[in-house]
Amino acid sequence: MIHWEQSRTLLSFPRVGLHLSWYGIFFSLGIFLSSFAGIRLATALCKDSALRKELRMSLENFALGALLVIIIGARVSYVLFYGGSFYFEHPLEIIKIWKGGLSSHGAIAALILWAAAFSRLHIRRLPMLSLTYVCDLCGAVFGGAALSIRIGNFMNQEILGTPTSMPWGVIFSNDGNLIPRHPVQLYEGVGYLFLSCILYRLCYRGSIRLGSGYSAAGALIGVAGIRFCAEFFKTHQGAWLEEGSFFTIGQWLSIPMIFFGGAILWIASKKKVV
Repeated sequence: MIHWEQSRTLLSFPRVGLHLSWYGIFFSLGIFLSSFAGIRLATALCKDSALRKELRMSLENFALGALLVIIIGARVSYVLFYGGSFYFEHPLEIIKIWKGGLSSHGAIAALILWAAAFSRLHIRRLPMLSLTYVCDLCGAVFGGAALSIRIGNFMNQEILGTPTSMPWGVIFSNDGNLIPRHPVQLYEGVGYLFLSCILYRLCYRGSIRLGSGYSAAGALIGVAGIRFCAEFFKTHQGAWLEEGSFFTIGQWLSIPMIFFGGAILWIASKKKVV
């Protein structure tokens, strides 16, 4: 068994009230890694050398905006689906993102909305930047961010797994029961990275064309499937559903993603362009 006693705080500056958490570091690192991979993939596949510099600059701006909207969307989703009545009774607590948590489903929804707005602003100047192109690009490179964020959850000793007798079970020091648990954060993160690497490779080799919708559809369906399965290894989360409910909040929120991804896949197949 593995005994995990890591503090949530990486660096602390009490005189100025600044505390750097492992989660914050890994969250930022993950967004950077996915942004770097996305820009690299897009520029590598851009056949017009004259447009590569402008494409790079535009995608750098997209990445900066994505960081902000992901945090906002993830926080709003957490408040609505996991916070229960607490945030309605204490609305000022909503802006304290260092307390409570974030929800990946809200982050995905916010990222899609940002991709739509970004595409609308840039498509006249760079016609390749359609909504499906941007979403395909995100679908191919999200794995670095997803894994890093789940590592941050692991470091923070949150989103704990169910008890296990497996030799890789982890005993978290913050867990009052001090029993070995599935490191479900890592299961989930590795699954996301594996899916993203497959999509990245297919796009890079030209098996899937950016802008066809296949990468985005594959990411939505794959992420939802991985999340749905991972929920079986997690302890109860959320205040709206009772423990032992037929599905968890995370599973209920994953179901629309599967249908949405399936709809995109169906539309993409009608175009007969891969």
